[in-house]
Amino acid sequence: MIDRRKEAIRESGLPPLIGPSPEVLVLGSFPSRMSLAAGRYYANPRNHFWPIMQQVLSLEGEGIPEWEEGLKSAGVAVWDVIASRRFQPGSMDRDICDEEWNDIPGLLVTHPTIRCICLNGGKAKESFRKSMRAVPLPQPTAVHPLPSTSPANARQTLYKKIETWQ
Repeated sequence: MIDRRKEAIRESGLPPLIGPSPEVLVLGSFPSRMSLAAGRYYANPRNHFWPIMQQVLSLEGEGIPEWEEGLKSAGVAVWDVIASRRFQPGSMDRDICDEEWNDIPGLLVTHPTIRCICLNGGKAKESFRKSMRAVPLPQPTAVHPLPSTSPANARQTLYKKIETWQ
């Protein structure tokens, strides 16, 4: 039997954005087209991630490279639950298929200072639960599902998202 998943073109996500002693891990689902092209998390200027982080962590700077450094200095790491997926032309989470998981347990072992995982949106939450189904988290590790910062999540205003992400 031929495994069609192996024949399909796959695309991989980004490596973790992580400093030396992270305490919080923010997990998204999979990078957008803009993020993959830029090689940076949350590169779509309409995504609310960076404005939220600027407010919550008082990040300074003029752009993503400086904000990334501020995030790492604040003890916040960023990664995605999904390591790779079958190629798709768009960036919508609902279109993700044939996903393969990142080694989140391995990251937690390598970085035992992480004690809080924030799940950025519903797809991250669903994928995290699937990927970690039979894997116990190190204790004490808190997991917090949060509203998606994606521009597709128009149910909440930026201000409501900031309030929730606090």
